[in-house]
Amino acid sequence: MYGLSLLRLFTSEQPIRGISELADQLELSRPTAHRYAATCLELGYLEQTPLRRYRLTRRAAQPGIALLGSLALAREATPILRELRRQSGRTVSLALLEHTDILYVVRLRGFLRGQYQLERGLGAGSRRPARESAAGKALNAAVTDRDDHLGHIHESELTVDEGVPSSGARGLAIAVMAEGERTSAIELTVPAGELSARELIAELGEPLRAAGAEMQARLLEDRASRCA
Repeated sequence: MYGLSLLRLFTSEQPIRGISELADQLELSRPTAHRYAATCLELGYLEQTPLRRYRLTRRAAQPGIALLGSLALAREATPILRELRRQSGRTVSLALLEHTDILYVVRLRGFLRGQYQLERGLGAGSRRPARESAAGKALNAAVTDRDDHLGHIHESELTVDEGVPSSGARGLAIAVMAEGERTSAIELTVPAGELSARELIAELGEPLRAAGAEMQARLLEDRASRCA
């Protein structure tokens, strides 16, 4: 995985690198190396110096670094999540199941009133107990359903979560399953007092289903092209 290989090039001896160095070390073209660096930058694992070179952030040392194999998944999801955020104005995330937690691989904060207050330090690389999030419940349900149906892929159901009372948030999520790919979940987060569970589904259910279907199609297309 080039994303992880790129991050491993940053050492205590060479903590700062430019695109040309990264491209040479990875034997990639400069545009390709720049694309991977930009993805790591957006996910919060790299930061730019004043001279537009790159260095690791503190997040790159967190346990979530073990899941940087999901960078390709994040790259497919990010434009879909951006469009979902544009349509809804809400915080949108891509999450993976990690034991009893979820790991946010991508998290884009919404711009409508009240969204900022819900973040509480959450971002790419953050973890939450799966039982306390809509994404966690969707992922747990998807894993159970997949096992029951021997990997059969079908349209996932929406999952609503009331959240922890102190968080003030309510989530809506859908699992994304594609053969040969790790199951993920797209999650929308809103202030709990703004929309009831029923209103949340009525207002944002269809855009979320469409985003899940588009991501599943992209993953299947990408897998087909790799296997061709």
